[in-house]
Amino acid sequence: MTDAAATNSYDDVPYESLPFAQTHPSRLATVATLFGLRPPPVNRCRVLELGCAAGGNLVPMAEALPDSWFVGVDLSARQIEEGERAVRKCGLNNLSLRHASITDIDETYGHFDYILCHGVFSWVPRDVQEKILDVCADHLTPNGVAYISYNTYPGWHMRGMIRDMMRHHALRFDTPLRRVEQARALLDFLAQSARKDAGAYGVLLRNELEFMRDQSDHYIYHEQLEDVNDPVYFHQFIGRATPRGLKYLGEARISTMVSGNFGADVQKALEVLAADQIQTEQYLDFVRNRTFRETLLVRAEQAPDWSVAPDRLYGLHVTSGGKATKPVDLASEAPAQFQSRSGMVLGTTGRLFKAAMLTLAEEWPATVPFVELLSRSLAKIGRPAHDEDPQALALGLLNAYFASDLIELFAAPVTFARAPGEKPTALSHARLRAAEGHATVANRRHEVVRLSDLSQRLVPLLDGTRDRDALADALTAATAAGDLSIQKGGHSLIDPAEIRAALVATLGPALDALARDALLVG
Repeated sequence: MTDAAATNSYDDVPYESLPFAQTHPSRLATVATLFGLRPPPVNRCRVLELGCAAGGNLVPMAEALPDSWFVGVDLSARQIEEGERAVRKCGLNNLSLRHASITDIDETYGHFDYILCHGVFSWVPRDVQEKILDVCADHLTPNGVAYISYNTYPGWHMRGMIRDMMRHHALRFDTPLRRVEQARALLDFLAQSARKDAGAYGVLLRNELEFMRDQSDHYIYHEQLEDVNDPVYFHQFIGRATPRGLKYLGEARISTMVSGNFGADVQKALEVLAADQIQTEQYLDFVRNRTFRETLLVRAEQAPDWSVAPDRLYGLHVTSGGKATKPVDLASEAPAQFQSRSGMVLGTTGRLFKAAMLTLAEEWPATVPFVELLSRSLAKIGRPAHDEDPQALALGLLNAYFASDLIELFAAPVTFARAPGEKPTALSHARLRAAEGHATVANRRHEVVRLSDLSQRLVPLLDGTRDRDALADALTAATAAGDLSIQKGGHSLIDPAEIRAALVATLGPALDALARDALLVG
């Protein structure tokens, strides 16, 4: 695919530009810290994103980290123009979005502590792939971390077969919209044909089809219908990075590196088959039939230590959206269970760990420094502050972190307003997106939050100039103008007084929900 083809492709069908939580420097620095390295401070770092689209990943970072510097590069002029408008409207002076090819990057760009390349590597020609690796080798600071995502075998053998079928059918049509429509039509046809096939082919086909039928039009167009989609085996990717002086650090989603989830027999076999971490990762891909990786690279001089010591957690920040499944007894070692936001359940009998989970629940979605978490947890179980047992708590948190999604770790605190305040203020990029009609915005956890109809109208008003009365007046006016519908008992309200009364009643809970979603600032 030529540069010109790429430009037209992404100009014709732009990606919806949103944040990727796993690419945030705080998450990358956490992985590096756990594996024994000293990554650059997140609050004062330089970040380069290759293939930044409209800046949906960088804009929230730049707003949250005003003392850091961000550069984004993308070949789509349409998306860069859209991103530059957002940068101006948000008043960000620490972010530069540049309409350029990745192959244009030279020494004038300087060096970066974190280099991000999400959703690009497998979808560009070989020379651009080589340039991506060269950029990481030439522009990464000594302690920096590079993130590259890419499609992998063996899982993509199956997905690639479906891609070939879709391209065979859809590329006969002229416009992007028609091609996507026809690709989906073929998926429906294949799903019907495989509905009664109980064999291995039928099962695999149905699983892949269900996955792709839920994907957006821009995903189908660029992932399945583009000329280039070039998966690799993990060992091949590392084999190309190593000669450039780059070394494997780990995966952005660190739980995928854990082999214990497959049971003792698989873990014992891996110890025999795999001589090092690279081979272990490759055999894990074979076991999982893995389709996608988010690999972190560092300079060859770095020496990651994958045997994680508990004391590496001491300088990190902890959070958990887990909730106890029943009342927790802190006075004894009675069992307790905590359920994560995704539904995973973890049981424990340790009093200190139970106290820590209750403390984190009180602070969610804010982060708590490990040292503070230890102190508060000890207080909950009636042990003096000097009676510290950091190793035990750290080990428990690490086990939960690696084995489930119950615990999250950050290298820097997640800061936002815990309560709405007298004149609430929402994140500037969230206000902008909501004002433009988008129902999805980024929060301070660098996650995508879907807004309700009321919140979509409310968020643009939260610029710190309006109290609750003024907000109710503005929303009442929006309802009168037909921009918002307020219902009661299944019927839309018409009387302005009733509308305002209903809005006043719902405004407080709506603002509290935005605070819990980490969308408000002080």
